[in-house]
Amino acid sequence: FLFEVLVYLRLVKGTMSLGAALTPVWIIVIVGFLDGIICKTQHFVRVVCWALLFASMVLAVLKVDHGFDDDVVSWRMVISPIVAMLSISSATLIYIVYGHQVGYYRLSEAQLTAGILYSMATLICILLVATMSEVIPSVYGEDAGDMRIFVVALAPLIMVLVGMGAWAVSRDEFERLLQFGGQAAIHPMRLRLERLGWNAVETKGVTTIPMFGEVRCAPLNKAKTGVAESCACCSCYPYEDEDELPLHSVDHSRYIPSVPSQISARTGDTAAHPPHAMT
Repeated sequence: FLFEVLVYLRLVKGTMSLGAALTPVWIIVIVGFLDGIICKTQHFVRVVCWALLFASMVLAVLKVDHGFDDDVVSWRMVISPIVAMLSISSATLIYIVYGHQVGYYRLSEAQLTAGILYSMATLICILLVATMSEVIPSVYGEDAGDMRIFVVALAPLIMVLVGMGAWAVSRDEFERLLQFGGQAAIHPMRLRLERLGWNAVETKGVTTIPMFGEVRCAPLNKAKTGVAESCACCSCYPYEDEDELPLHSVDHSRYIPSVPSQISARTGDTAAHPPHAMT
């Protein structure tokens, strides 16, 4: 709300600079970037998105408030970081939706619908930003009327798509909260035979994805995945090989006890090895 009021004062009154109007966004971007760098609570891709948004804001302030020429800072340079950030977001959404198709992510129906809506909104947003780079230089021209109508029509459509996706995810999370409560889910581990013996590995889990909530995931299995499909997805998604190693590759001699007491303790045979008489 404060950001909208400051933008209104900037556009209508003209008594405020763009840097001052972007004060709430400055705070959010700087805090998010420092949280990812110092606290390391965010993924590296999200930190890159914060950096791209910060760079775009700095270039916009230099262009509008300080009046840099097009030879130094052009509008395409201002919008290019935003296009890159939206491209990263679109690729991430495609990764999540395709991960559901191959079986790595186990999205619910609401989460899958939200992912499709988010992808559509991101692609339309890229088209909108690319169009604005051509409209802003000629905003006062005579032939810019149709383009301005096109821009004004796309912005509410993007907000509607994102809002519908967020509403579907919120409803799904609320129903899950009512059904299972707020306790953490328990995911049992699986035994896997390796060259050094048996090892307990985590095969299933839950990850928290922004705008999706809690998403169940499980590593892919090469035996159940097609040959043509496994070559393309195994390099992008975690997988596990359920094929056990050959018996001759495991050194079983290191697991065979050599002390008779250990043998009797495992087999329960005390006749062959009677206890020592008390003195």
